[in-house]
Amino acid sequence: MDHNSNSSLHNFIQVNAVDTQQSLMNFVGLEGSDTSRLASNRSTTDVIMPLTVLAQSPTYQEHWSDGAAVLVKSIADKPELTHAETDHHLMLSFQCENLPLDELVSEVYTTAYQLAHQHGFKHLIRVWNYLDQINHQQQNIERYQMFCVARHQVLEERQQLDQPNPAATAIGGHYGHNTFVFLFSRQVGLVVENKRQVSAWQYPSQYAPKQPRFSRAMQYGDLLLCSGTASVVGHETIHLGDLEAQFDECMINVQALLDESGLKASLNQGMYRFYLRDKSLVNQLLTKIQAHLIVNYMVLEGDICRENLLIECEAVFQSVQKTVKLDKGSFDK
Repeated sequence: MDHNSNSSLHNFIQVNAVDTQQSLMNFVGLEGSDTSRLASNRSTTDVIMPLTVLAQSPTYQEHWSDGAAVLVKSIADKPELTHAETDHHLMLSFQCENLPLDELVSEVYTTAYQLAHQHGFKHLIRVWNYLDQINHQQQNIERYQMFCVARHQVLEERQQLDQPNPAATAIGGHYGHNTFVFLFSRQVGLVVENKRQVSAWQYPSQYAPKQPRFSRAMQYGDLLLCSGTASVVGHETIHLGDLEAQFDECMINVQALLDESGLKASLNQGMYRFYLRDKSLVNQLLTKIQAHLIVNYMVLEGDICRENLLIECEAVFQSVQKTVKLDKGSFDK
């Protein structure tokens, strides 16, 4: 895919396991229940996910870079915010304690869009939403549903509802922290939907008073950024209570996104994050991952937005027509 024939490829994000230069963002999970890093210095581009790492492949690291110099800014009245930008991309990461969720989402999303537009980054490519106690009830509504309503309100106020929906993830944690990560670009991405699934923004109201606003994937340069993907066909959860069958359905849905995008990559060549509701099932999950020959992965303990889902995955694929850095050094596919 070529979004802009005048743009050189280095203007697009690359996702590498080898940190050869300053990165725009580096994703890291928690060791056990130690949350001390969540309050660490905001002068780095480390994104600390408020989720415990259950397992990961030996070479797994996640460095996002576009090859340009990274400027990290601090904002005096926003100590919870990390602001990192290059000439081409803007990363905003918010590490917030457990304030009322609707107010928090409204403030974070409004701030993110304001900063992005002030700096000329008009296109939201990817979002990660890590919400404390995502399935719990608050004010007679599930917290995930509250999040969807608050997000929709901001998008409506900022006249973003007719803009391409970004790839996105929403996962629940248990440590009293909420983390939001936004990746904006000066260049537009291409929305990719899954023909096996109803688009999220067309879901019936049983899932939330306002529909989720995300695409199934975003194709951007040589990347395919797959949103959080679960065992959903149409709009319904299938394979209730069966981890292995839910995993297989996740893989079918990811393959459908690869097929729709036309990106030249195989299913096992992605860089995966798996979110597992019940940590006691981690060995069962690892057996499935290994059977699919997936070599770059991280497994985190996290709650999925529907209580009947046991697992969710997200993935990044890079075109195998180029040299890809996903392991120790570079290799051609």
